[in-house]
Amino acid sequence: MCLLEASPSLATDHLLGCDLALALKHISSPVEEPVVLPEVFANLNSVMCVEGETSSGKTVLLKKIALLWASGCCPLLNRFQLVFYLSLSSTRLDQGLATIICDQLLKTEGSVTETCLRNIIEQLKNQVLFLLDDYREMCSVPQVIEKLIQKNHSRSCLLIGVHTNRARDIRRYLDTILEIKVFPFYNTMYLLRKLFSHDMSCVRKFMVYFRMSENLRGIHKTPLFVTSLCANWLQYPLNEAIDGVAVFKSYIECLFLKHKSKAELVRATVSSCGELGLKGLFSSCFEFSDDDLTEAGIDEREGLVSCLLSKFTAQRLRPVYQFLNPAFQEFLAGKRLIELLDSDRQEDQDLGLSYLKRINSSVTAVGLYSTLVNYLSCHPSTKAGPKIVSHLLHLADSKESLEIILKNNNYLKHHPEISEKLECMRSVWQVSPESYFSIISNQLLSLAIKIAYQSHTVAACSPFILQFLQGKTLNLDVLNLPYFFDHPESLLLLRSIQVSIRGNEVHTLDLSVLETCIDKSQAPTVDQDCVSAFESVSAWKQDIAEKEENIKHFQNLRLAKLPDISSGYWHLSPKQYKIPLLEVHVSGGATVNQEMLRVLTVVFSASQCIELHLQNSGEFMAGISPALEQSKNSVTKCSVFCLELSMAEQELLLTLPALESLQVLGTRQVPGKLLTNLDKFLCLKELSVDLHHQQNVFALIPEEFFNLHHMEKLLIQISAEYSPKLVKLIQNSPHLHVFHLQCNFISDFESLMTALSSCKKLKEINFSGSFFTPIPFVTALPNFISLKILSLKNQQFPDKETSEKFAYTLGSLNNLEELELPTGDGIQQVAKLIIQQCQHLQFLRILSLCQILDDDSVMEIGELALYKWFQLAEKPVLVLKFSLAKC
Repeated sequence: MCLLEASPSLATDHLLGCDLALALKHISSPVEEPVVLPEVFANLNSVMCVEGETSSGKTVLLKKIALLWASGCCPLLNRFQLVFYLSLSSTRLDQGLATIICDQLLKTEGSVTETCLRNIIEQLKNQVLFLLDDYREMCSVPQVIEKLIQKNHSRSCLLIGVHTNRARDIRRYLDTILEIKVFPFYNTMYLLRKLFSHDMSCVRKFMVYFRMSENLRGIHKTPLFVTSLCANWLQYPLNEAIDGVAVFKSYIECLFLKHKSKAELVRATVSSCGELGLKGLFSSCFEFSDDDLTEAGIDEREGLVSCLLSKFTAQRLRPVYQFLNPAFQEFLAGKRLIELLDSDRQEDQDLGLSYLKRINSSVTAVGLYSTLVNYLSCHPSTKAGPKIVSHLLHLADSKESLEIILKNNNYLKHHPEISEKLECMRSVWQVSPESYFSIISNQLLSLAIKIAYQSHTVAACSPFILQFLQGKTLNLDVLNLPYFFDHPESLLLLRSIQVSIRGNEVHTLDLSVLETCIDKSQAPTVDQDCVSAFESVSAWKQDIAEKEENIKHFQNLRLAKLPDISSGYWHLSPKQYKIPLLEVHVSGGATVNQEMLRVLTVVFSASQCIELHLQNSGEFMAGISPALEQSKNSVTKCSVFCLELSMAEQELLLTLPALESLQVLGTRQVPGKLLTNLDKFLCLKELSVDLHHQQNVFALIPEEFFNLHHMEKLLIQISAEYSPKLVKLIQNSPHLHVFHLQCNFISDFESLMTALSSCKKLKEINFSGSFFTPIPFVTALPNFISLKILSLKNQQFPDKETSEKFAYTLGSLNNLEELELPTGDGIQQVAKLIIQQCQHLQFLRILSLCQILDDDSVMEIGELALYKWFQLAEKPVLVLKFSLAKC
C-alpha cells in the first residue's frame, strides 16, 4: 500500500524531523537572509507568510511550530498563550472562526462561541499565533480569516502558508516573508535512513547513484518528491529502482491519491502539461508564457497546475512558467508521446509519429534525447511499442554529424551531462568509427528490446529486431537481454559477439623522440613580458609524470570487470544455438583468476568460432589454457600485439588445429618456435608478421608449409629478406588475394613480381619501403586483372617513360576501387594522363594524389574528374596533397 494511502499524515509526520532551508526577507527590503528556526520564532510578530513551491514543506513547517509550542520545550514560543493550526482548504466561506477551530481542532460542535473566542483573542493580543495553511486567494477564504489578515485589530500573530505565485494579493498586509528553499539532501538521507533502517544496503545504493547522476539531483528538491521515492520502495520492496522514472511515476501516483475526487482533472492536466513539455522539448524550450499554456489547454488558475509547473513573476512584466525539473518535463513529454501513439484517433497517431520522427538519428536517440527515449521505454503500450522499436532500429546506420548537434543545439545548455556524453561519443568516433557504431548498435538494441518487453509486443517487434541483427557485431552484454533467452536462434543472424577484457596497466608516453627535436645548444632569449607564455620542458615532463602516476594509482584501485553472463541467453541449458563468432580483445596487462577462467570457459563453449586479440597482456594466454584446451577446435584466429610470446605460449598456439589466421605484430622478438612449426597449422589462410627490425624471417619457415596451398592473405613487415622462401610461399598460394609488404631490401624483387603475377585472384597490393623497383612492377601490373586496391603512396617513380606505361596500364584495371598513387618526378609529369585514365575506372571510389599535381593536372581534375569520373563512381573520395615548394 502506498505511503500516502496508508496514512495521509504519515508522510508529513516523518518530515517533521527534517530541517528546512529557510530565508527571511522584510517586505521593504530586497535583501534576503538565510535563517534557522530560532530566528524564525524570534521574528514571529504581526502578519508573516511562508512561501514555497508545491509540496516544498510549508505544512511541515507550520505543524512543527504548533507541535513545538504544544510540547513546551521551546522557550522562544512560550510567549504565545494560544496557537491555532488551521487548514484553509477545509473551510467554507460562511464559517466563523470558532466554528473552524471546533471543526478542525476540537472535533466537536459549539464548544466555543464566537463571542467568547473574540474576547479571548482581543485580550491576549500578540500572545495568540494563527498558523494558516493552504492559502490560495482572498476570495476563497472565510470572511473572518480575510478580516484577520487585512485588519487584524487584535494584533494577533499570523503565519500564512502560501504557494510562491499566490502571495501577491496579501503582500501589502505582510511585514516579513519567509521563503522555503530547495529541500537539503541531508534531509533526504535522514528520511531514507529512518524509513529503511532495515535495508541500509538500498540506502547506500541510492547515495552512490545520487552522487553519480548529477542531472537527477534536482529531482529531490521538494519533500513530496522524496516521499514519492519512499512510497515507491514501500509499495515495491523488491524493486530497487532509484532513477527518475521511479520517482516521477510515484509522484504522479501521489497526485492522484491526494486528489482522488478529481481523477479525471488530474489526468487531463498531466496530459496537457505533457503536450506543453513535448513541444518545448523539440524546440529546446524550457520556459513558457501564458500563451503557451493556453495553446496547450492548461488553465493556470487550476491548483493542480502548480504541482507540475513553477510560476515566476518577480522582476518580470509577464509571468514565466517552468517544469519542476527539466527531467520532469521530459518524463511528461514521453508520457504524452505514448498517449498520442496509442490513441484511437488517426490525427493523434499522426501527431505522435511526427514527434517521434524528430528523433532522426542514432546520435539523437542515444545522446541528445536519450532521457526522453528512456522514459518512452518505461511506459507500456501495445500500439506504440512496435512503432517506437521500428523507428529506433532504423536509426542504427544514420550518419548525422556530431559536430552539428554539439554546436547548434540549445537543448545542451540545459543538459550539460548529455553534452559531456556527446563529447565522449565524438572522441570514440574520431579514434574508431567501428567502435562507435558498435556502441550505438548495442544501446539501440537494448532500448528496443526493453520497449518490446515493457509493452508486451515482443512478437510484433521481432521482425524489426531480427532484421537489425543481420550481420551485426555486438557486445557480449547484449546476450543478457531476455530476447536471446526467448529467441536464441536469432544468434545465427549475427556476424560476431565481442568481449573486451582490460587490465590496469597504463601506457606511458615515450618522450625520447621529443628530445631529439629540441635544440639544447643554448637557452633561448625570451622577452620578460612573454615569459609566462613559455613552459619549461623539465617542468612539463614532471607534470606529465605526475599525471601518469595518478592514473596508475587510480587504475590499481579499479577492480577488473568480469564479462557478465548472469541472465538471458546464459540461462539456457543446453545451448542449442551458439555464437557464430566470438572476438576476445585483451589489453592493459589483463590477468586471469579463477572466476575469469570460469566465465571464459562458459563463453568459449557457447561459441562456434573464436578469435583472440591480445595486446600487451603477457601470460594471459597461459592463464586461459584450460578454457582453450576444451575449445581448441573453435579458435580460428590469434593476433598478438606488443607481446613477447613465451615458449609455453608458442607451444599452446601450436595445439590449435583450426587456426586460420595468425598475426604477430609490434614485437622485436622472433617467435622461432612458432615460425619453425607453421606447417602444424593445416588450415592457416592468413599470416601477418610485423618484425621490422628482423632480417630473413622466412628462412625459419619449414618446407612442408609451402605444400599446404591455403594462403589467402599475407601482410609482411620486416627489415630485409634474402631467402627465396617468400617467393616460394607466394608461388604455392594460388588463392592469395591480399599482399602487403613493407621492407628495405628484397634479394630478387623481379622474381617476387613474377610470383605475384601467377596469383590470378589477387585483389589488394600494398608496397612500402626502399625495396621497390618501378620497372618490374609496371611490367607485371597488367596481370592483376582482379585488383581492387593498389597502394603505392610511399614509392617513387623517377622517370617519365615508366610512369607513362604505368598510367596507361591503370586504365585497364577495370575492377580497381582504391588507388593511392606513388610520387616522384615521373609521376608528376604524367599526372594529367593518370587522371584521364581514371575516367575508365567505373568502380573507383578512392583516389589519392600526393605532391604530384601541377596546374595542368589540377585543371584536368576539374574538367574530367568532376564531370565524368565523379558521375560514375559511387561515394567518391578524392585526396589531394600539394607540394608547397612547387606551388
